Amino acid sequence: MSQPRRSFSRGPLSGSDAQIEAIEELRDHFKLSTDELKQFRDDLRSEMEMGLKAKKSHMAMLPSWICKHPTGQEIGEYLGLELSGSNIRIYLVNVLGKGRISTRQQKFVIGDHLKKGSITDMIDFLAESVDSFLSFVGKYDIQDPLALGFVLSFPLEQTAINKATVIQWTKDFEITGADGKNIAELLQIGLKRRHIPVVVEAVINGAVGCLLAHSYRSLDTLVACTISTGTNAAYWEKIEETTHTKQTLPPCSDGETIINTEWGSFGDDNPALLPRTFYDNRVNRQSVNPGVHIFEKMVSGLYLGEIARIIMVDFLDRRLLFDGQYTPEMNTPYLFEASYISAIGSDDTPDLEATKHILESVMNLPSTTLSDRQLVRTICELVSQRAARLVAAAMSAIIDKRNALEEGLTISMEGAVYEHIPNFPRRINDALRAIYGDRVEHINIGITRDGNGIGAGLAAMIAIEQKGK
Repeated sequence: MSQPRRSFSRGPLSGSDAQIEAIEELRDHFKLSTDELKQFRDDLRSEMEMGLKAKKSHMAMLPSWICKHPTGQEIGEYLGLELSGSNIRIYLVNVLGKGRISTRQQKFVIGDHLKKGSITDMIDFLAESVDSFLSFVGKYDIQDPLALGFVLSFPLEQTAINKATVIQWTKDFEITGADGKNIAELLQIGLKRRHIPVVVEAVINGAVGCLLAHSYRSLDTLVACTISTGTNAAYWEKIEETTHTKQTLPPCSDGETIINTEWGSFGDDNPALLPRTFYDNRVNRQSVNPGVHIFEKMVSGLYLGEIARIIMVDFLDRRLLFDGQYTPEMNTPYLFEASYISAIGSDDTPDLEATKHILESVMNLPSTTLSDRQLVRTICELVSQRAARLVAAAMSAIIDKRNALEEGLTISMEGAVYEHIPNFPRRINDALRAIYGDRVEHINIGITRDGNGIGAGLAAMIAIEQKGK
């Protein structure tokens, strides 16, 4: 006798008893109560405070050497060079005053051989791309060199605004030969070798760039949060709180400096602080960097699709999906991308046609039932919902650290996960409301587009100001 079919997700959906039981068990694993969010917030704040005091913490709380808020009234022309995920982007940043900025930009694809090659090859590629961009914007024959800010979405150890080494190549980068070397100096040498009229004035982390970019137009911006290929946050901190760096930071009339939290590595030294599941453990264990950036692996775009894929494979093994049919694509790590979660979450057709296309045409499954597609949609929803709630809890740790809620604050958000996964912003807001109640109205959240590159240009501007030029 066939099993009765019941609903297991939103809408008129149905599944077998075994599927219902499995999805409810999965829901329990991925559910985070308000108390759990608050505990996560408190634990992350404790790690922040240890990092600021140079005590043992995997949240490095790195100083940016940006010690001056933009006023929104500055005027000038600067270059921004961004190295992050699959591309580099180069920006001509025109700072216009009154909080206004205009840009021209160009994108260059980073080949896998560069991601896993030598720093020399990467620097050559960057210099060649800058050279090409200057021709593109008609700046090739300029007499006065342009100031450039170099933004990298990797943890940086800095001893000055233009002296930085990459602590660790994360995401899918495995670049060799850069250990202990000043990345700004390497880039400057590469530019000089080609007689390119550009001066590398600043090196910053991507989250620092986003914070600068949003601060130029909204002076009350406290935090910038990136949820893209990876995740990170930067915020304005009082200099007296940075006890391990305040003696060496340059004079700062504002009394504040930007701290790059590197919160993606929260929990690396104590994984028990993270609400991990069997699936998270498998993603971490099978990644190129096991035990590194464990929190990032629970919320960022590089890993959300992989978490969903591993859940689907587990359900396949239990013959709860696709009638137990495997394909090479479904068995290939990272082939199920976060963009598919976005498409599936946006699929409101009665038969989930977009979901069917992804599963049958991209993942090459011979056939799927409506129940299969509904189950996959629910898996994707649970993975993305948990990510949004964890990010909200992490943001609240910074808000509480600065005691900023009563006066009000602005948070800058950036990244494909936040911008493109359906309901991600709403789920962050819902989690913040669960934590703060009606006081959540004191938080304004805005999106910063092209924040890395714009912030790099602004960093070059501030570096010149800090030198007294």
